[in-house]
Amino acid sequence: MNRKYRITAILLIICLCISLVPENVYAQEAEEVALENVPEQEQDDKDVSEPEISVGDDDPGKGRLQGEVPEEFYGQDGGIRARATGLQHNSRFAGYNIIDGIDVSKYNGTIDWTAVKNSGIDFAFVRTSYRGYGKTGNLAADPYGAVNMKNAAAAGVKVGAYIFSQAITVEEAQQEADYLLNSVKGYHITMPLVFDYEYFAGGRLDTAKLTNRKRTDICLAFCKRIKAAGYTPLVYANKSMLTNDLYASEISSQYPIWLAHYTSATNYAGDYSFWQYTEKGTVSGISGNVDKNVWYAKPGEDSVSFGTPGAAAAVTAPEATELSGKAASYDKVKLTWKKIAGATGYAVYRYNASVGSYERIKTIGSADTVSYTDTGRAMGTTYKYRVKVYKKEDGNAAYSKSSNTVSVKTDSTMTGKINAASVVVRKGASTSKGKLTTLKINTGVTITGISGSWYKISIKTGGKKKTGYIKKSYVTIIRKPTLSVKSMSPDKIKLKWDKISGASGYEIQRYDSLKGKYVKIKIIKKGSTVSYTNSGLKSGSTYKYKIRSYKTVKGKKIYSYYSSAKSARTN
Repeated sequence: MNRKYRITAILLIICLCISLVPENVYAQEAEEVALENVPEQEQDDKDVSEPEISVGDDDPGKGRLQGEVPEEFYGQDGGIRARATGLQHNSRFAGYNIIDGIDVSKYNGTIDWTAVKNSGIDFAFVRTSYRGYGKTGNLAADPYGAVNMKNAAAAGVKVGAYIFSQAITVEEAQQEADYLLNSVKGYHITMPLVFDYEYFAGGRLDTAKLTNRKRTDICLAFCKRIKAAGYTPLVYANKSMLTNDLYASEISSQYPIWLAHYTSATNYAGDYSFWQYTEKGTVSGISGNVDKNVWYAKPGEDSVSFGTPGAAAAVTAPEATELSGKAASYDKVKLTWKKIAGATGYAVYRYNASVGSYERIKTIGSADTVSYTDTGRAMGTTYKYRVKVYKKEDGNAAYSKSSNTVSVKTDSTMTGKINAASVVVRKGASTSKGKLTTLKINTGVTITGISGSWYKISIKTGGKKKTGYIKKSYVTIIRKPTLSVKSMSPDKIKLKWDKISGASGYEIQRYDSLKGKYVKIKIIKKGSTVSYTNSGLKSGSTYKYKIRSYKTVKGKKIYSYYSSAKSARTN
């Protein structure tokens, strides 16, 4: 064959091969190219009635809830996922009703709840919220939470809700409980509210290096908060975490457990009431995989709702109280309110701007307690508070409407004393900054701000008022006492003062008219002592006193400022 015919034959073969490529390959390639070029307006015309599912944030659910399941969730069968059929239930549940359920989040997309109910699913735990796994750990709502709770209940599915936690402190667990409680207000909740406690690889809980004691206390704090609100709390964790990272028996002795163990026959020896046995379940009405669960209900338990605030309707709600507040110092706010007859106690709430709602910070179980001091606040910062009155009867609770809102600004300055022999004041918050002056031990300083590990202070040097910086470790903050004096007899006067937090003791001085100055008369060596009787005095004479507290730091006494002078006349 000559060169001309060989070339022609090759071209014919190429054309024949191209014609054999399936049409759908071309269609797929064309769609992918076209998708990149869809005009912005055309994309906007697509269905936007459902919230957008985004995994670009720090939602810990984008791991396990999207199918990236850590090995500790699986059974001993090498990671074989359990199916709805062939489950082996522990003999301890003989005689129990075994009820099928699911748990869902935004990653399950739009759900046909009527189809779910018709497929035999009787309960569902809906994710309504989560804490981000990043450093800041911001709280966020699951965009599908509300619609899932509403539609599931409408279809006759029993509904509970959960928060995907990343709490690393008791306070964060309480915050998460409040956030979850707010998310379910107005919805028909008939199952427990759940603390989903699990790691996200490299996330804040995973890297926090908490002790088992700390992790357990976090779970208990959440449960206590949920129970106080009238709901049934439930702790979710996988077998590995329950066995190795928590004191699970301590939790299960007070609250139910939801075990996650992806196997056909769990060998978890601890107590549990719910079992999540697979993340690969299929249910009519849900596109793709879904977590499947069983609930081991004692006979009769499945026909009643778990404890919810709805049961508290029979309790008459108490009247609201009147709230007032004031700054107690640079880092404390003191709240007081009117006592309400018939109350069981009071719940104190503080506004959290980061989540846009009021969070419960204290539950007071005494009707006679009508004040609370909120400590650990920031200097020169305004805080908003409310209080609710609650009443309990037969295990049910009813809450009043919120009190009036009070705004309180903490003090913008505080005083302290230098606690070292020679301390350098810098021009900036760094040891590399220039020196302004040097201060001696027990020199008083006025602190006007905080910059990391440094105090910003107002200081007079060279005849001029300047701003300086000093390491926090070189300043002791100790408040001066408030003194009162009273004559007890012709030769005795009793002094009383308030207990100062952190004080090692107190120094009492009495004015000596002959010397024309105050003279030390007594050193109290216990910070818990709050009174002293000065005896051996002259009848019918007036005596003037003042007192200061002290704290022993590195073997040196660091004194507060003196109290205001107080006088009393013997009988």
